[in-house]
Amino acid sequence: MSNKQISKDNREYWEQKLTSKFSTKKQLIKSQHQEEINKQVQSNYIPFKKRLGLDKYIVELKKVENEYNDYKLNYEKRLMGLKEKLRLKWGVIEDSLTSWKETRNWEDDYDNRLPTFDKYGDKDTMSFTYALDNYLKDKCKEETETAFYNSKKGQELKTLDDKLEEATDLLHSDMIGSEVLKHISLIAKKSSINMTIPHNTLKELPSS
Repeated sequence: MSNKQISKDNREYWEQKLTSKFSTKKQLIKSQHQEEINKQVQSNYIPFKKRLGLDKYIVELKKVENEYNDYKLNYEKRLMGLKEKLRLKWGVIEDSLTSWKETRNWEDDYDNRLPTFDKYGDKDTMSFTYALDNYLKDKCKEETETAFYNSKKGQELKTLDDKLEEATDLLHSDMIGSEVLKHISLIAKKSSINMTIPHNTLKELPSS
């Protein structure tokens, strides 16, 4: 038989199957480490906020936020003054987050995660600190996970990524179809992933 590459449809099928298998394996490993990561996130959160230099501003924001909400419910005449103070305090944090977003390479747009000052109506109580705390916890978790998976314990996941790349590259190589599938089966096996290739599939592909 003539040397023939895997067809485009076959290549796409096996590439999708490889990605799915390796993704499932990675999720299994991540779940095994998640409890430890969660503990590390809790431990890292306070120093994380301190490094960002936001603690002082958050305390000030919380104080004015509490004053505003208390007065909103009780005394309308002071409302506009406190609202302006709150807007200024929130503006300081927004400016800080904009700078940290660029410095720390945070990919998501925090504008979609955090409330804007203009979204609150005159009859609303305001809650910036709750949304901010959740946002910063997510950022702390992302950075903690990145550090963890770059550590010795995270090397198993990196190895899986490397093996997936190796197998995917084979699918796009000039190697004979049956040999490609045999090789990716061996790669999956080395990663403790069961990837069965039907005998009929190998039989139908050229082998020399």
